[in-house]
Amino acid sequence: MILVTGARGRVGRAVLDALLAAGVPAGDLRATGRDPALLDLPDGVAGVALDLADPASVAAACEGVDQAFLYPRGGPEVADAAVAAGVGHAVLLSSLSVLDDDPDDHIGAMHRAAEQHLVDADLTVTLLRPGAFATNTLDWADGVRAGTVELPYPDSHVTPIHEDDIADVAVDALTGGPTRGTAPSLTGPASLSFREQVAVLAAEAGRPVDVVALSAQQYRDRMGRAPAWVADTLLRLWAATDGVPQPVADVERLLGKPGRTFAQWAHDHRDSFA
Repeated sequence: MILVTGARGRVGRAVLDALLAAGVPAGDLRATGRDPALLDLPDGVAGVALDLADPASVAAACEGVDQAFLYPRGGPEVADAAVAAGVGHAVLLSSLSVLDDDPDDHIGAMHRAAEQHLVDADLTVTLLRPGAFATNTLDWADGVRAGTVELPYPDSHVTPIHEDDIADVAVDALTGGPTRGTAPSLTGPASLSFREQVAVLAAEAGRPVDVVALSAQQYRDRMGRAPAWVADTLLRLWAATDGVPQPVADVERLLGKPGRTFAQWAHDHRDSFA
């Protein structure tokens, strides 16, 4: 039995769908969400309630499970509950930020802690370390529709990865492929600036879209009630990569097929921007 947590999320649902496409029987899959009634699962896939902040719900969801796809939340109690329930292999959706030694990077620190909790547990662990998700650009959807996207450091580079590529690597690990028990860095096949990504979205939407630079303070103001460290961490990262193409660790080296381009992602999600 394979447990897929966060099945309402884009990556979690992509993992679930990819497992089915790989031939894993629906009856061997269990999907979770805080409210399983909202999951809209494929026929035959069982839905169960799970809140990573509640170790008791983790234990119940993991009963009879051999492998689990996990998000980096919940602390050591999640790893302990999974091991106690008999889970032998966990695939963790971590982050490329764990490789950054910046002591002020709270995002990297959170993911490093989640990794360590599982590494210290008595089970096999696969650590997926993607860089920027292509889905982050869904935050720009209103701007694309309005014809103007406002961004700090619009020439900052990232390597946006399609959620289906992350899912394909997860499935490789969950079905006994060579990535099982490894810690691969994952990116899309190209480094693109925010400005270049907006241009791709504009082309897919069939309308011109201007890019307007925000000051750091304007961006902080727009983050609203989010903790200040979130904006500070992102601004520091984007400042460091302003005009600087980033290294590519495409999934082709792992799966033998090229990663999906950002243009492919934009086409797959064009309804969000049209």
